[in-house]
Amino acid sequence: MVTFNVAYTAPINRPGQSPLTRKQVWVGLERKIHHPSDFVPIIAACEVISETEEDGVPTITRLVTFREGKGPSPDGGPVKEVCKHYPPVRADFFQENGTKVANYISQGPSGEPEDLFLTFVFEWRHPTVEAGSEQEAKLDAQHKMTARNSVETTIETIRKLVSEGTI
Repeated sequence: MVTFNVAYTAPINRPGQSPLTRKQVWVGLERKIHHPSDFVPIIAACEVISETEEDGVPTITRLVTFREGKGPSPDGGPVKEVCKHYPPVRADFFQENGTKVANYISQGPSGEPEDLFLTFVFEWRHPTVEAGSEQEAKLDAQHKMTARNSVETTIETIRKLVSEGTI
């Protein structure tokens, strides 16, 4: 069994862009919980099956269907995810196979309100992959690219939704 732990961080506001606020980014992450296909191109559909609060933590259970050959389900069927969000900083996603994803909005070193970063931390489990195998090397490169693309695409999508007035 192989487990990949990968993190990627990017600045939310780059020179020449109109700055997004923490609140706008947080609203974007909340939207991502309910409408992940707007943010993650490999997700084809999402059905929210429950919204509860556990110990004061908003918790959403959803069924996510990935595009053919792109998701963790070997048969291509929906994957159950439990999403917990901790406003205005963190959203955690848990899949039944043990995979975990965390999304963090963090303050940059200047302390200025627009000095914000978005970090995604992934823990991908592959019980059938052998350590040191060619498949492990291929998945390692793929997961690093996925982490980078996920963060960058999420920032771009939030920026687009803000410019359209959706957020």
